[in-house]
Amino acid sequence: MISREHLKLEIDAIDDAYIEILHRIILALKQPFQPPHSLDNPNQVNPLKDSVLFEKDLISPIDVSWEADQ
Repeated sequence: MISREHLKLEIDAIDDAYIEILHRIILALKQPFQPPHSLDNPNQVNPLKDSVLFEKDLISPIDVSWEADQ
């Protein structure tokens, strides 16, 4: 495990662009941990689920229009 003093030396050695990134990471780590909540509706996890109907093995070029009933 790295010591605080060693970490301080490492921080002093990085450039200013990375200091801003490090600051944002520190702010994120200070936020209280919130475990992910489970969704009541599984369709919210996959919003595209059940939005496309399977029509056997129908494959056509994208510029060709077709009717699903055919």
